[in-house]
Amino acid sequence: MNRRYLMQGLLYFILGIVFVYFAIQQVNTGGWGVFAYVIMAMAAVDFVTAIRFVFQGLRGKGNPQDK
Repeated sequence: MNRRYLMQGLLYFILGIVFVYFAIQQVNTGGWGVFAYVIMAMAAVDFVTAIRFVFQGLRGKGNPQDK
C-alpha cells in the first residue's frame, strides 16, 4: 500500500466536496448558470482523480524507488 497515493486521493476527494458545496451555493444564489456547471465539472474531475489515486495506492504498484 502506498500512502502517498492514498493521501493525494483524500486531498482530491476533499477538494471535490468543497467544489460541490460552492456549486450548491452558486445555484441557490444565482441559479444554474455557466459558472455552476464549471464548478460541477471541476468537482467531477476531482472525484475521478481521487478514485484513481486511491486505487493506485491500494494496488501498491507505485514507484519502485518509494519502497
